[in-house]
Amino acid sequence: MSCASPLKMGSQLTEKEIKEYLQSHPKVVEEYLVTSASESFIENVLQEKLRAEAGDNFAASAKPQDPQRPLRSTIYTDTGIRAMSRKIIGSIKDEDIYERIYELCLLIETAIDAEHFHLFAVENDQAHIATYEPERGCIRFGKIGRNLTVAAHVATEKLPLNIKYLENDSRFPEGVGIEKYNKGHVISIPLFLECGSPYVIIEFLRSQASSTFSEFHFELVNAVMTWVMACLQKMKLNKLLKLQDALNNFLLETTRVMFDDMEDIDTLVTNIMTFTKDLVTADRCALFLVDEERQELFADYFDEGKQSEAGLPVFTKKSQIRFPKDRGIAGYVAQTGEVVNIKDAYSDERFNTEIDKKTGYRTKNILCMPINGKNGVIGVVQMINRKNGDFFTNEDVSAFKLFAVYCALALHYSRLYNMLAHQQMKYKVAMEVLHFHLTCSEEEAKTLQDNPYLRADQVPATFDKYDFTCYEHEDILPRLFIKMIEYTFGKNTFEVNKLCRFVLTIKKNYRPVVYHNWQHGFHVAHCVWRIIETSGLKFTRLEKMALIVGGVCHDVDHRGYNNDFFKKLNLPLANLYTTSVMEQHHYKQTITILHSEGQDIFSCLSSSEHKDVLELIRKFITATDLALYFPNQKFLSGLIEKNEFNFEVQSHHDGLLSLMMTAADLCAICKPWSTQKRTARLIYEEFYIQGDEEKKRGIQPIPMMDRINEKDIPKMQVGFIGFICKPMYTTLATLIPATQPLLDGCLICKENWEKCAAEAAAAEAEAISKN
Repeated sequence: MSCASPLKMGSQLTEKEIKEYLQSHPKVVEEYLVTSASESFIENVLQEKLRAEAGDNFAASAKPQDPQRPLRSTIYTDTGIRAMSRKIIGSIKDEDIYERIYELCLLIETAIDAEHFHLFAVENDQAHIATYEPERGCIRFGKIGRNLTVAAHVATEKLPLNIKYLENDSRFPEGVGIEKYNKGHVISIPLFLECGSPYVIIEFLRSQASSTFSEFHFELVNAVMTWVMACLQKMKLNKLLKLQDALNNFLLETTRVMFDDMEDIDTLVTNIMTFTKDLVTADRCALFLVDEERQELFADYFDEGKQSEAGLPVFTKKSQIRFPKDRGIAGYVAQTGEVVNIKDAYSDERFNTEIDKKTGYRTKNILCMPINGKNGVIGVVQMINRKNGDFFTNEDVSAFKLFAVYCALALHYSRLYNMLAHQQMKYKVAMEVLHFHLTCSEEEAKTLQDNPYLRADQVPATFDKYDFTCYEHEDILPRLFIKMIEYTFGKNTFEVNKLCRFVLTIKKNYRPVVYHNWQHGFHVAHCVWRIIETSGLKFTRLEKMALIVGGVCHDVDHRGYNNDFFKKLNLPLANLYTTSVMEQHHYKQTITILHSEGQDIFSCLSSSEHKDVLELIRKFITATDLALYFPNQKFLSGLIEKNEFNFEVQSHHDGLLSLMMTAADLCAICKPWSTQKRTARLIYEEFYIQGDEEKKRGIQPIPMMDRINEKDIPKMQVGFIGFICKPMYTTLATLIPATQPLLDGCLICKENWEKCAAEAAAAEAEAISKN
């Protein structure tokens, strides 16, 4: 030995003496272990040392198994290392990854003689942590930050800690969140994603009565978790690869759809919506396309949460909805091209709660992203309520950005194809129109221009009444129209030569159909003119122009068939306009005439006024579509019931003007009885012509258009007046009392039709009795 020994050679030493000697001569022990002891002996000694330090806690390994936790001995032994490795690496969802880590922590808890452990998941906002347990999932625990809990501190500092006597450490005023261990000992380890963000925090705990965790325990946990973190990166990489694989499959499918059936943009849109929902695990999805010409967003398909038998989302196609490009969250994204990720929809002022109120669906979070084309945003995808998690993550945003590039490509080529098809339809319609319509002749225009104004004695006596009928005044109708313009705007607002050419061209562009002809157009313009002049309301100059011009033009180039006829037969007009087919066509024809040289009567207006008056004309002509009347009538009658109508409120104001146009369009029902009977014969003859045409093409017409039901005209008129006309004129008379004559005339005609219906029923009964 290198150190002197005071022990007497040959003497019998006691165990106590040997211990005292070794304690005072540690070098002797060290030299012996290095030179003489085997590795297995040293390892056994170390194990005994650890057991001694653990004290009573060593018995914890034999403590009864918690019934809520899986048996530690069966988690990894029954399945086999290779199978379990595949299970770990193959985990894709966060919940699956948490469960794998939780199972591993059960083993580590036993290996280091911990009494308890926590697994904290860092939430997507990187501002909160949640405790995870397999049976309960993730439950929010608290915020991330300093001077809170141990886990909150570790998530902030991103460093592992081995804390001894937690109550003495001022960094953690809230301890670990469990009273029993707030004065104990803690090992806390953070696991990170490749980007450096904390993903989970793991804590192993011992109570104050137990010994502290040794450095060996700390190193052991760190070593194991290093490999877990490597597996975690692999798991995340697998997730990205699976998403990429799904994306590749989608692109192949999209390419097939594009080239096999390029005109079917509906299939393309639903494919995009389906894949987007799956990509970010959203509960609902909407795709809005941008209409640059009208500066609007529009959508045809709606996600109501329905699924097919195969579990795929089913999107409902409804009437196209449109709204201004600058409205709502989707509008904001369309205008700015920015991504909007809203974690709490109801706390964002841009969110419109009305849709939730109507549908009963609760919007929690929203991810709204642009689809960018060469010249800006061409579409907006809005995803609602992430299924797995509190809100959409940055990872969702990154995944969709890649997908959006291919969406833009698919939409671009589909739009190009549809644009070509659209232009072809427009060309067919234009050729049809040009073949039939001609502008007024120079001779006809010069005759009117030489004498445009009627003398007072030439104006019909009833012209300033709603009862006026134009059938007997065909030769002076253009000058009567000019008379209305002169009365309302004076002689100097419009150029008289242009006004003459305009009214004659409008007259020429009405086809010689039985009812929806020039005379009908004049009646509508006259009726709305009388409402303007008698109402006492302050309409703007542009509104008056749009109402009167829109009235006389509202059925220009009418073919004697309704909108359903064009849709049933899939005629070019139905392909050109998806809604209000004929009304949109009437507007387009009006614009064509107004933009023609010598007929541009609005040349007196500034460019902004010109744009505004054309938009008003569009709204008023479209308002003559009865399909749009019903929601407007419901809206206005509801305001009347609540005594809330206010002409100064824009939506109330617009609703009233639209109702005025509808009322003017149906004013024939308010004319004197002799006129009404004549007009009804014309209307039904036009209906029967359509019915005859449908029968030729193998289509059964509706009863109103079937000539065999001619005897039922009185009964049908009674129903029409009761269902549409009476409620409409009642609402109008309430809002504009000066229109009471329209309601009175309507009710008189209803009484007369009821008499006719009763007479017809009596005659039929008598005929039956005689037979």
